Amino acid sequence: MKTIVVFLIIGLLLSCKKSESIEESIDYSDLVVKSGYDCGWGTGTDSLVISKNLIRYAYYIPSESQKPQIRRSRAVSDTEWKDIKSDINMNDFVKLTYHTCYICADGCDEWISIQDNNLLHKITFGYGDKIDTISKLQDRIKLLRAEFRNN
Repeated sequence: MKTIVVFLIIGLLLSCKKSESIEESIDYSDLVVKSGYDCGWGTGTDSLVISKNLIRYAYYIPSESQKPQIRRSRAVSDTEWKDIKSDINMNDFVKLTYHTCYICADGCDEWISIQDNNLLHKITFGYGDKIDTISKLQDRIKLLRAEFRNN
């Protein structure tokens, strides 16, 4: 019985170490894109973090659990990173002033936050709304969200 307890404790410690290494592998010295949505009625929340070397996705339903039902990550190739960066025009993005609160009335809000070195800007808008100046980025985020949710 003691042997089983020892193995369980070691397994838990190793699994914690693994999740820390995923977080540590996000490169915050370059561009980092974060995106997600929040919906009322306790229906769900997701988040997507895109960095030079890692994409991390989490989805959970707050009314069911504080643990994500889906949690995945994968590496980013140099080609994919180049494509992601080409979808972003930081000069145009910082000019956007969307700050909706549809969740305040049990609706859904989508948000995008971009950090480029010391510059950080975040917008919040109606879930699924298209914004012309960032439509390529929105399309990429939608594809990545589908990839992670369906795997």
